[in-house]
Amino acid sequence: MKIIKFGVEELDRGIGGGIPHPSLVSIEGEHGSGKTVISQYVVMAFLNAGLRVLVITSEATIREYLNMMESLGLKATDSFLGGRLIITPLHVEGGKWSRRLSPLFLMVTGNFLELKKDKYDLAVIDSLSVLAVNVKEHDLLTFITRLKNIVSDGKTVLLTFHPDFLPRESMTRLRAVSDVYLVTKNAKFLGMDIKVLQIIKLWGSKGERKSSLYFEVDPQMGLRVLPLGAVST
Repeated sequence: MKIIKFGVEELDRGIGGGIPHPSLVSIEGEHGSGKTVISQYVVMAFLNAGLRVLVITSEATIREYLNMMESLGLKATDSFLGGRLIITPLHVEGGKWSRRLSPLFLMVTGNFLELKKDKYDLAVIDSLSVLAVNVKEHDLLTFITRLKNIVSDGKTVLLTFHPDFLPRESMTRLRAVSDVYLVTKNAKFLGMDIKVLQIIKLWGSKGERKSSLYFEVDPQMGLRVLPLGAVST
């Protein structure tokens, strides 16, 4: 197992040195709480370590995803053009989801990740919430098991999701099998909007870690960890 550093000193120090590889990483968070930002920093960390990344995004086109990273100061375009970063937008033709299509998308995504295993070291699904809409609980649990098998083959898989869109039993199972489980939240400090990163679970890291980190996303500086104590969420 390797530890992949973020390259942000305060973030690496707070999270025990970095992200263990291989591992199953879950990032739970409400809308706008920074879970996609954290996932993109993980993407950049793996690219900087010379590894290959596959991103499945339900929330952006290829250009939009690269632009989001660029706005954070994460320059991933060269990796994309060089083939080390593969971005696959997930959408339904015509924009119409249905109870019949949703389980098929989950199954196809699992098949796609298994077929492309030799093309990536890190696979990111941003976000699982879209894939889980109208999906039966046992289908979702089967999908999570398939992801663990991919991790067993030496890959890291990162999931982002909104807690309101996953069944409670599936969330309990996901927390149990995840090697890294992070929760992002929106918060206020002295009237300022900030974000909280809670480290719920972190296996494989050898360094010290904090239970929570506080950060903001600055258009000029990207992610900036704030030296704060207790914050009311």
